[in-house]
Amino acid sequence: KTYQKIEGFGAALTESAGYALSRMSEENRKKVVEAYYGKDGIGYTIGRIHMDSCDFSIGNYCAVENPDDPEFRDFSLERDAKYVQPLVKAVSKTLGKPVSLLLSPWSPPAFLKETGVRNGGGHLKKESYPDYANYIAKYITEYEKLGLPISWMTVQNEPLAVQTWDSCVYTPKEERDFALGYLKPALDRAGLDVKILLWDHNKERVYENAKTYFEGDSEGIWGMGFHWYSGDHFENLQMVSEDYPEKSLIFTEGCVEYSRFDRNNLQQQAEMYAHDMIGNFNHGCRAHIDWNLFLDENGGPNHVGNYCAAPIMLHTKEHTIERQPSYYYIGHFSRYVKPGAVRIGISRYTSE
Repeated sequence: KTYQKIEGFGAALTESAGYALSRMSEENRKKVVEAYYGKDGIGYTIGRIHMDSCDFSIGNYCAVENPDDPEFRDFSLERDAKYVQPLVKAVSKTLGKPVSLLLSPWSPPAFLKETGVRNGGGHLKKESYPDYANYIAKYITEYEKLGLPISWMTVQNEPLAVQTWDSCVYTPKEERDFALGYLKPALDRAGLDVKILLWDHNKERVYENAKTYFEGDSEGIWGMGFHWYSGDHFENLQMVSEDYPEKSLIFTEGCVEYSRFDRNNLQQQAEMYAHDMIGNFNHGCRAHIDWNLFLDENGGPNHVGNYCAAPIMLHTKEHTIERQPSYYYIGHFSRYVKPGAVRIGISRYTSE
């Protein structure tokens, strides 16, 4: 009996990760990328990148600044070129092929939002839907020109969260309407074959929101992304898999936040990963994408102090690499469950 096909494993190639990497020696930069994506690494093939800034950036930034130019003629990826793109290129070189990229926005350009700022939530202005869809298509097109094609994208990272960093709020209906009515047509006009995922937030609302996302004609929506920050909720994944078997479920983010967990309890951190991966994959998940690929010794940099752990920590002053237990726990899965693998049914033996 067969279930879902697996897309693979990976992590987020954030500006913070790229910045921390740039502080290491050339030898260690190569070594740490190979630890994930090399032939003797743990088998990663996917990377998640943020569109413009996120909390794990050095500061707020956007590829456009002029609110009076709907053609975005001031568009520039100069900021991405400093730390994000070099990391993506290093990963692709190590893999021997372009890494499969998932693109996620944390906020639209500030002038397209009702609040006029990137941070603190706010809504995308309804009259800005066409412009924002065209902006996303341009962003992806410019990445493709650099030889960095985007395989998937989410409409919004954590659309229910109002954060002190880059964030934007959508209702499920707003997300669906923007994706099907504006984003998918813009991608099609640009000749871009990018799979669209909605939600990209915690699991407790996955099934509830699926009933809005996938009602009626939803062919333009490939699936849903989800995070782990509100508990297991594996049953929600199972119900989506049962009711919408043609849609895909992707774990798009999870990390150990120092604001919530003891940064020194490395065993607990590792077991969180194993527990969540087993539950997710057994209930329909097709890919596991961790949050930051690596971070510095402080769990950053992070422009709002939201420090977290990563499976590999880079001690940028000593130029040393620390592989945490979570790195090896993830590897128990990612080394052996290859892209294209299929989950099969099992029956358990017990002695009673």
